Amino acid sequence: MSRDGWVSRVALLWAGVLLGCSFIATPAKFRAPSLSLPTALEVGRVTFRSLAVAEVALAVVGCALLLRLGPRRSWFWLAIGLLIVQWIVVMPLLNAQTDTVVQGGVRSGPPWHVVYIALEAVKVVTLFIVALQTSPEQASPA
Repeated sequence: MSRDGWVSRVALLWAGVLLGCSFIATPAKFRAPSLSLPTALEVGRVTFRSLAVAEVALAVVGCALLLRLGPRRSWFWLAIGLLIVQWIVVMPLLNAQTDTVVQGGVRSGPPWHVVYIALEAVKVVTLFIVALQTSPEQASPA
């Protein structure tokens, strides 16, 4: 299998992890009637830390493959940039809001979770674009 094929598979795996965690498991947790909001937020914090480990691992594997291919795969770099923005800029702001709610306060300020979700959605779309551009069918002549 070509490196392009492996990049496609890494991008699809990453997108699948994001869809499963961010768009299925996390919203479901907040629908559980017996789970209080502070507890759900604490579980979410642990979940997203685990997600970060998986994302960084997939990003590193993808980077290693791409460095062998050259800089032509800019969409993958965009996904990595979005990941960095989420974890350096948005997540600390979300953590501060979570701390307030867990300690019994009321969440105030901008809805950073909406910003995070929007970045997550753009990242998933970006990863699907990477997968399409690097799929073995695209790499081989028709």
